[in-house]
Amino acid sequence: MSEDERHAHILNLLARQETASLEEIRQLTAASPATVRRDLATLADQGLLRRTRGGASLIPVASTLDETFTLRRRRSARDKGAIAVATAALIPPGSAVFLNDGSTTFALSEELAGRGGPLWFATSALNIAARLAGVATFDVNVIGGSLRGSSFATSGPMATAALGRFTADFAVLGCDGLDLDSGVGWNSLADAEIAQVMARRAARTIVVADAGKFDRPARVGALGWDDVDDLVTNAVDHDWSAHLKTAGVHVTIA
Repeated sequence: MSEDERHAHILNLLARQETASLEEIRQLTAASPATVRRDLATLADQGLLRRTRGGASLIPVASTLDETFTLRRRRSARDKGAIAVATAALIPPGSAVFLNDGSTTFALSEELAGRGGPLWFATSALNIAARLAGVATFDVNVIGGSLRGSSFATSGPMATAALGRFTADFAVLGCDGLDLDSGVGWNSLADAEIAQVMARRAARTIVVADAGKFDRPARVGALGWDDVDDLVTNAVDHDWSAHLKTAGVHVTIA
């Protein structure tokens, strides 16, 4: 297991149970005690966890708005990578694509960059734009607006007005939570507005979300299931599967 993989597994474990002992981490990563201690020291230096006596704990945050992007990116990293691969397969060369900010949409940008081919993008995420801009066959448009440092995202009236001038084949949207009744939600009204405009201006809306987003309450329910064409996730239970089928949402399991 590589260092990045060990770090991702450690953060995923702490995301699930908040604290973990050195022995739990050693068993999870199959690493030596010395390697585990080095990993914890590295992650602590990055501000991603807190060392405790005999283990580590996750640094508490108030909401996803307060998490550093690095932490969000590493949580469920393997699932997000699989979701990115499955989503990329839905986007043929020559397509025009909207991407909002988020760790799963960033994973998709990395997958698409690795595949190459002609694609057009408009994104509200500066880190996604920077990743895509390095591919010669990509046409990348950055949506201007107010910038939030924790997510590298632009939003506000300038951003929604700029998006209103474009159309796309696909809007690929990460989110903060999924609810059976209210649909797809975000914890920021500004993020929700960006997602709404992208969905409205695209021929097909794809929501990308790992299984941890199901039944997670979000502050703003921005898209009803009637607004969503596809959901790409790593797992879905029977009740959700039945509900989404009734709503006409095509589900892809990564």
